[in-house]
Amino acid sequence: MTSNIQQLMAELNGFIAQDGVNDAEKQWAQQQTTDPDLRQALKQLSTADIKLITQLALAPATHAKDLPIPTGLSQATVSRGLTKLAKLALAEKFRSLQNNKEVLVRLTTKGQAIAQLHTQLDDALAAQITTIAADYTPAELARFTTLMRRIREIKP
Repeated sequence: MTSNIQQLMAELNGFIAQDGVNDAEKQWAQQQTTDPDLRQALKQLSTADIKLITQLALAPATHAKDLPIPTGLSQATVSRGLTKLAKLALAEKFRSLQNNKEVLVRLTTKGQAIAQLHTQLDDALAAQITTIAADYTPAELARFTTLMRRIREIKP
């Protein structure tokens, strides 16, 4: 294995390791609120849960069956995540008035507060990334993005 590939793998592994149970993003979000309920809920959220909250924040109500594609999560992961969010009082499930078989989901006030914290974090990260990206040409950034996508698509 060449040195460049080893270095790339080391960086990717470091990036993946950042996404843990008590990662820096969760710690940052916990520091932004004084609400003990929000802090406790944040401690229990996974990356998949945050993806669901972010997607649910885009509309007043969303069909549960429509969440896998925009989140990139499986239907089973979405279902487990929505159950978890409901137990944490971050989202609520309800039936459509037009079709009682359709399950809709919406964020609670607490869930909306977490979505707002996530948006603030994304904005702060985007500003930092913009500064870093200024050292590269658009073509270099496009090639890097393609490289990362292709690596992400590798199946063991």
